Amino acid sequence: MRILVTGGSGFIGTNYMDFLVQKDIEALINIDFKPPRNKEHSKYWRDCDILNKPKFEEIVKNFSPTHIVHLAATCGLSTDISDFVANIGGVKNLLDILDGISSVKHVIFTSSLLVCEPGYIPKNDTDYRPYTVYGESKMLGEKIVRSRENLAYTWTIIRPISIWGPWIVEPFTNFFKLISKGLYFHIGSGCCLRTFGYVENTIFQIQQILLKSVESSNNKTVYVSDNTPIDLCDFADEVGRVINGKKIRHMPLAVVKVVAKIGDLLKILGWKNVPLTSFRLKNMQTELVYTDLLKPIAEISGPLPYDYKSGVARTVKWLRKEKII
Repeated sequence: MRILVTGGSGFIGTNYMDFLVQKDIEALINIDFKPPRNKEHSKYWRDCDILNKPKFEEIVKNFSPTHIVHLAATCGLSTDISDFVANIGGVKNLLDILDGISSVKHVIFTSSLLVCEPGYIPKNDTDYRPYTVYGESKMLGEKIVRSRENLAYTWTIIRPISIWGPWIVEPFTNFFKLISKGLYFHIGSGCCLRTFGYVENTIFQIQQILLKSVESSNNKTVYVSDNTPIDLCDFADEVGRVINGKKIRHMPLAVVKVVAKIGDLLKILGWKNVPLTSFRLKNMQTELVYTDLLKPIAEISGPLPYDYKSGVARTVKWLRKEKII
């Protein structure tokens, strides 16, 4: 296998590069306009913006990949579609480039759960209901892939669900920081189930799609995340136990709502990283379980290598190493 990764300097990408390097896959490159977060990956890095089509094409053709994992993307809360041009134009550039490369066998295009609003279960692969501009950009990227016909290779669109772990970025970073400082509380007396994906399980699933290239994933959409939902209270308690040996305290819902309103005001006044707002409170109280959507990947990948407790321990170890907590 000659594996080309785009966006290998990002969160999922860095973990995937780690995985491939540990598997001693030498025929490997990472195309990204940002340098690797893990300095050990420097020799695999090719400095390139995927919107720079001539340079992108030259790198891909010279490498002659057999498998491609397209992770490069722009994320954020912008309401301007032009801020997400990489999610659209980058996909188009890659597809155009691959028309002239006969070595490619399978391509994974990374989309997002947010091509549909939270909690909505799509009826089929093309049942879209984006509620953010970012989600819209990912939808448009998917449509570009599906519009291409008679391709010489197979492809899979993956939609990751709430991925967390080492090399983590916001908002999960804030979650661990708040717990480490004793500032995180359970809300009221109840908790809720969430579908989360530990990142090393996610990259295991990605690799299984590449290795098997089975009918259930060829030219289809596959959701990737841990198969079993986690009780948010259990998850937070485990983080607290590993970090400082303590369980998370509970706070009355009425008090939390007041704190969230104060957070709303602070955000209006210009505080960018408010720990709690009404929007975030609503998200924390909403159960989001996608078990049925994960059945295809469960059949492809089989048992996952890590449970959430192992994931917490490995993530806390990395956070401490990086002096984030």
